[in-house]
Amino acid sequence: MKSLFINAENSLRNGWKVLGYFVLTALCVAGLIFLRRALPDAVRPFVSEPLLAFLGALIPSWLCARLERTSLASQGFALHRRAAHDFGLGVAGGALLVGLVAFAVWLLDGFHLVRAPEGSASSLVKGAGMMLTVALFEETVFHGYAFQRAVRGMGPLGAQLLFAVIFTLAHNFGPEMEGSVIAVAMLNIFLAGWLLGFCYLRTGSLALPVGVHMGWNWMLGGLGFGVSGTAAHGLWTPVFHGKAIWLTGGDYGLEASAVSIGVLGLAVVGLARWKGSRAHSEEAPAQPPLAEVA
Repeated sequence: MKSLFINAENSLRNGWKVLGYFVLTALCVAGLIFLRRALPDAVRPFVSEPLLAFLGALIPSWLCARLERTSLASQGFALHRRAAHDFGLGVAGGALLVGLVAFAVWLLDGFHLVRAPEGSASSLVKGAGMMLTVALFEETVFHGYAFQRAVRGMGPLGAQLLFAVIFTLAHNFGPEMEGSVIAVAMLNIFLAGWLLGFCYLRTGSLALPVGVHMGWNWMLGGLGFGVSGTAAHGLWTPVFHGKAIWLTGGDYGLEASAVSIGVLGLAVVGLARWKGSRAHSEEAPAQPPLAEVA
């Protein structure tokens, strides 16, 4: 029985740590969102569900760090100049990837953009805040403590595969979507999950994946495309020209466009070839060799 739960170092096996983290996070997120509903109507708009979801993922991360006598910095939450640089680079990179997809679909006569009457700079700033909290939550869950313990237990390749699949299944695919569109969307989100995992593995920080995640979603929303099937209201609105949904992505957004497969695939290859610049603090635990990822 001991070998089922305890490893050779007399520590709880990484698989149980991963499972325990997900259970704690689910309980914390559900509890915080339940408490939000009890707040007065005048207060509730100032406490967003994405922010509470992030806190619900961060609290178990902190608790796990305390139990292992490490810190949140060792999980990639360190705040320093390099992290700020990586975050800014990630936002620009994520926005650029969406821009490349949108430009290619536009060249193929998939759509044109018109200014949204309700679009404003303030809505763009508000959207940035929401996309930041969403990115913080998802990267904490999918590439924070649980992912890092999976890397220890399975190696980078196994952890990348497992968490890219989980990341994909965590997204919503409406029953009205055709099978081929769902397949394209799932492949794109899988590639995005793999890309974001690489961003952590190559830097040892969550700053780059959070930035890329935010930049991607923010650019999608700013252009008026759906963000993983969720309608967005940005500065522009795309007007589709009746082309196939596998090209434009339709209401789901550019994540259901086949063009995204090529763009994300090239980005993944580029990160696989990049040696990275890991920036762990002295408290960071040893990681498996990065060469195993590629």
